[in-house]
Amino acid sequence: MAAAAPMRATAFGLDIEADAPLSFLRHATARPAGRPLSISVHTAETASELWPAGGELICDERLPGGDVNYRIYTHPDGGYLISGPEYGAHLLSADGRRLRCFPEGRPDGGWQRMLVAQVLPFAALLHGLELFHASAVVRDGQAIAVLGPSRSGKTSLALELCARGASFMADDVLALETRDGALLAHPGAPVAGIALEHDHEHERAKQADEQDERVLAVNARERIVRVLGAEEPAPLGTLLFLDRKADGPERPSFEATSDAQLLLAATFNFVLATPARLQGLLEVCALAARLRVELVSCGSGTGVPELADALERRLSL
Repeated sequence: MAAAAPMRATAFGLDIEADAPLSFLRHATARPAGRPLSISVHTAETASELWPAGGELICDERLPGGDVNYRIYTHPDGGYLISGPEYGAHLLSADGRRLRCFPEGRPDGGWQRMLVAQVLPFAALLHGLELFHASAVVRDGQAIAVLGPSRSGKTSLALELCARGASFMADDVLALETRDGALLAHPGAPVAGIALEHDHEHERAKQADEQDERVLAVNARERIVRVLGAEEPAPLGTLLFLDRKADGPERPSFEATSDAQLLLAATFNFVLATPARLQGLLEVCALAARLRVELVSCGSGTGVPELADALERRLSL
């Protein structure tokens, strides 16, 4: 029997060739970017059989109760091991060109969620791209990044803007490339994780086109849906920092800001701290500071449609 054709997709500025179908990347239709990453999925072996002894723990991410969420180890010969109880394990080469995935019986909503949320962005970083902790859309040919802490409503706002005609660029992790003195945003995986407490806010969008937003998985924290992603990179034009507070203004307010700390704090991955990476990060932040950067303040009860209305009015100025 002939071997199945490899799956090909482009996400986070990476041209992916996988030896197995990956449901979270099935509709990643962005144009090729020229940075290869081969992915192999292993069902019989475990990562520990291949990982060399003596790896250094460089990240120990914990859940609120103290249990391990995921860990990252590094080794001069092995590259990076990224694993967690709900996510299986992933072995990523030091150059970001080869990835071996070990689901270890986890459902797609576990191991593939880790794949698109942490592992592929890490590979993009190793290829020289930079990452912001942001959701993003494309509007009028430019990327708009929505930044802020977890559970601040970045993804909800991005989906609401897409329901109004924007194109979905990224959920939670935005890959950026420096090109000709400007920042180019790359489409991420065509999936979005909607916090369960926010799910009701998108009933209209879900009903509008169920083919573009199909449930892929549901876990204790979020509902993961497929979205229709952007097909090509777009220049980054605007960065919006969401500042939701219980005592925030009833109506969203916008204020231009040049606070360098905001941009540095928006970095997604603090694990890789080589001199080359840090230099690249500073360059990206310097370029981002020249763009339209605004702080968006609102109360914790401000609805997503209301916030999107205010944002559209602001962007039209």
